[in-house]
Amino acid sequence: MDTTLAAALISTTTLAATSTTGYAALLHHRLHTDATTGLANRAALRRLAGHAGRRRHGSAGLLLLDLDRFKQINDTHGHPTGTAVLIELAERLAEAAEPGEVPVRLHGDEFALWLGPLPDGQAAERIAKQRAAEVAAALAAPVHVDGLVLTVTASVGAYTAPTHRVSLSGLLAGADAAMYAAKRAGRLVRLRPVPTVGEAGESA
Repeated sequence: MDTTLAAALISTTTLAATSTTGYAALLHHRLHTDATTGLANRAALRRLAGHAGRRRHGSAGLLLLDLDRFKQINDTHGHPTGTAVLIELAERLAEAAEPGEVPVRLHGDEFALWLGPLPDGQAAERIAKQRAAEVAAALAAPVHVDGLVLTVTASVGAYTAPTHRVSLSGLLAGADAAMYAAKRAGRLVRLRPVPTVGEAGESA
């Protein structure tokens, strides 16, 4: 075979392989990223929970954040303003995340923060509760959008579970119960206790 032709074929094959790899990476990114905020999405959170469940020691933790009275912002100022608020708060959540933590947008005005590998038992609960208070404070600063100054707060529920009992559905259910307890108590941070055996739920 002519050396020039061989070189051209090798170059073309390499380019095709690179393009395929690049496309796969792009597809993976889109499948695991929220299009509006750029945060991780539920699919990414499911992968994190799956990986955590393979660890034999320690705990996993999840913060669930629901913006308080966010519908009023959409109804009063319009959906473009509401979207701008979501993007700003997503950026704050990302900035507040510590190494090993992953900020997530689940849907609408509901966000989550995956807590990195945690120690066992009460130590994990203390860390989760502290992080919940810190994140709630980070989101509470006024939001400036199109000449408006909006105050947006979030109800935060925290939940921890031993890694050998971790499932996404269990983490979400526990954090959701804690978050709604926070709303009923006046939109404060609440920590859901570590579940008893079997309470963590089935895999999502």
